[in-house]
Amino acid sequence: MYNTPRVNTSMLAMSGFIATVILIYFGMQFYVATWAMRSLPSLALSRGAIILGVLLISLSFPLTLFGLRAWRGAWIRWLAYGSYLWLGLVFIWLTCAAAGDLFLLVCRLWGAVESARPWVTAAVLAGTALAGVWSLYNASRLPRLTEVEVTIPHLPAELDGFTVAQLSDLHLGVTMPLSKFAAVVAQVRALNPDLVVLTGDIIDAGLRDETGAAAIGAGLKAQHGMFAVLGNHEFYHGVGASARALQGMGARVLRNEVMSLPNGLQVAGVDDLIAGRAARDGAAVLARLAPSKPSLFLSHQPLHFEEAAAGGVGLMLSGHTHNGQLFPFNLLVRLFYRHAHGLYRQDRSWLYVTSGTGQWGPPMRLFTRAEVVRLTLRAPAPSQAPVPGP
Repeated sequence: MYNTPRVNTSMLAMSGFIATVILIYFGMQFYVATWAMRSLPSLALSRGAIILGVLLISLSFPLTLFGLRAWRGAWIRWLAYGSYLWLGLVFIWLTCAAAGDLFLLVCRLWGAVESARPWVTAAVLAGTALAGVWSLYNASRLPRLTEVEVTIPHLPAELDGFTVAQLSDLHLGVTMPLSKFAAVVAQVRALNPDLVVLTGDIIDAGLRDETGAAAIGAGLKAQHGMFAVLGNHEFYHGVGASARALQGMGARVLRNEVMSLPNGLQVAGVDDLIAGRAARDGAAVLARLAPSKPSLFLSHQPLHFEEAAAGGVGLMLSGHTHNGQLFPFNLLVRLFYRHAHGLYRQDRSWLYVTSGTGQWGPPMRLFTRAEVVRLTLRAPAPSQAPVPGP
């Protein structure tokens, strides 16, 4: 359960992943730059100027990832916002340009590529602009409410209808202002949940007002309180500052712990399995759950669901994937995560992976929506209830 590779293998895999991300990132910039030079010959810029400009803009993104942790000036936040916008635009532009190039490849078979090129270029630019504007608007909207109903093993009849509100991946900071967080808090309060859970990445490196965030988050009221776990971005921001902000909201931060509510419901939570290096701790946490009692398991990344199900977890709640956030990454994310978004079942256990209540990086969402999740727990029917032992 939760088998952890040796350190050198893990470091090698992480180095390979980082190298792949860097190659893809700069590869996207290069593709867009070469498309612009090929499709827009009327640009009054030399090839070298375009390449240099794209390179400098590209470097702004990794610079801001470092700068948000090293500097606190307003200028770094504005630079970060601009670089995030560019990153989102490049995602969309790349997709539109690749579709246009495929169409021109087909046109080449009929010898009509030159006549089609001006129309394809216009379509790519228009598609990029329209999709960019729509994705900005889509991300600016309040999260939609997603209703989920699951039957939890060992849930007593008196807890049938118990509701849990799940928030995840708000990324309070550069592109998720506290004013929007306040509106989300009002949304959740209107649901009047029995329990609130925060499944990680609530805090991000761009947050400068932890006290203000805590004061707003304190409005997340529920009869049975609020629990939180740390996501990878809480580690990037700083575990101490992140934990204090979450505790200031009134959340009980579960760091590889199990808590039991007075009604018998167990709530377990682990640090982010990768950034927090909590893979081994996860097995220990699951071992502390009483198999005869209903349980919730909070884990930021949707990993090791099979092990959680084998441990008898009733419902596992995760986030992290954002459901890809920007097309086509909502398709590509499924290559990396078996459980990418939505409701999954393994034996008598359930997993819900939310698309997140905010967004990271680009303040954009294309073909995905942010969500607040309300989960209604149902007791098993008498015929489904486990037969007590002798």
